[in-house]
Order: sequence, then structure tokens, then C-alpha cells
Amino acid sequence: MKDIKLIAIDMDHTLLNDKGQLPENFTDQVHALKEKGIQVAIASGRPLYTLVDMFSHIEDDLIFVSDNGAAITKQGEQLFNSIIDPDDYRKLMAFTLEQNEATGIPILCALDAAYISKAHDQYDQIYRTFYTNIYYFDDFASVDAVANKFTVYTPNNDAVDQYADIYGPALSKQFSATTSGKEWIDIMNKNIDKGQGMYQLSNLLNITTDQMMAFGDNYNDIEMLAAVKYSYAMENAHDDVKAQANFIAPSNNDLGVSKVIQDLLDGNL
Repeated sequence: MKDIKLIAIDMDHTLLNDKGQLPENFTDQVHALKEKGIQVAIASGRPLYTLVDMFSHIEDDLIFVSDNGAAITKQGEQLFNSIIDPDDYRKLMAFTLEQNEATGIPILCALDAAYISKAHDQYDQIYRTFYTNIYYFDDFASVDAVANKFTVYTPNNDAVDQYADIYGPALSKQFSATTSGKEWIDIMNKNIDKGQGMYQLSNLLNITTDQMMAFGDNYNDIEMLAAVKYSYAMENAHDDVKAQANFIAPSNNDLGVSKVIQDLLDGNL
């Protein structure tokens, strides 16, 4: 694996343990990889501003593939961004509101904040784990935002079922739709996903996907794992995700990403 030039890492239940904590040695590993000419990309469904808040101490050492591949940023420079047409996100809002609001809460993921109805602010603490900037609105008609993702939060943790029964069949022809964990249904422009993010990085950085390693655990990681040569599903990943990976890493709670990276640094891969 001496030809690796980039490592793309999912966040939740991949790099982070179940308590939402980073490996203690992650910063040191990023610096060690940089010395070897290997770049690190954080590939997440989370928005850029949340990722920057979390990695402010090493922001300039990372590439951010945020909102499931809808945006790519390096050292503060926006390299790629796929903006959802306002007419489309208003249609998505209307469609979501036609469903049961008690089981599916619409969130417009704009570049500056997550836009959420005040009627659903009871889940504020959960939202802020993923969206550090939130704007609560009274009337969605008044919202005029630049957004690259639309999300449905499912309080009953049945995102996979709702996606299979409702959102996938209705929206997949016009949009890229996926689930991120048990709680979130993510909707982006057509042909936007983490896998396309890897192809974008291939062009932007002049490297091939055969020179990439990636780690993931959930359905929104499948395209990314399918795109790169050195693909690792976490031991705690869904079986469908493991089927797309060439390798299995120890679980997120067993510091799987950190262990594989250390093996790479030590020349044991």
C-alpha cells in the first residue's frame, strides 16, 4: 500500500466512538501521514461548519468532503459545491410535510446553518450534535437560503424503513437519497454522494482512486467504499456496507481507523 495518497474517513460510528469522541492520537497521525505525502479527507454527512468546529486545531491539514459529497473544501477554499435549486428544496419540504411530521422532521441544510421549524425545537440538543449553527423559522415561505442538502430527522430511529417505504421510491429518480445512521434521511442533488466526492478529489488532486483508502460504516458510505481500492468497512458496519468493502477494520469503539492507519505508518500493510 505504498502508493496511497489520500485517506477518506467517515465520522459517526467510524472515526468517532459511540460517545462521539475522536481517537486521542488522531492529530498526531494526521501530521505523520502528511509527512509521508498522504492527505486526509473527512467524508461526512455533517455540514462544513460543524466539521470545521470539530477540527479547528488541524483544519488546514484536512480536506472536508461535507454533506455526503455535496461540498469539498481544502484550507478554506471551496473546491466543489452542489447547490440545490430553491424550487427543489421547497418541493422537498412540501413532500416531507405531507408525511407524518411526528415521524419525519424536515431540515434544510444551508451553507450557513440548518433551517428548522420552531415547531420542532424540542430536539434541539440532538440537532446540535450534527448542526452547530441552527436557524429556527416561523414560516418556511420566508426562508431564502443557499443549501446543498435536505435532511429528514426521524425521532423514532426508523430512517431505514422510511427511506425504503417512502422517500427512496418517491425521490430517487430526481435526487440522490440515502440514510445516515438510524435517524437521518439525506437528500442531495442527483449524482451527489461520497463516492462522487472521491472521483472529484481524484480530478482535483491529480491522483487515482486506486491511490485512495476509505473507511465507513453506513449506507451513505457505500458509494465511497465502492469507489476506492483500499476500502475498509468497520466491524460494526451494516452487512450491506461490508459487502462493498475490500477489507474489514476493527470496530469504531476498538479504534479501528487508528489501528489501520498506524499499521500503514509502520509499514505493516
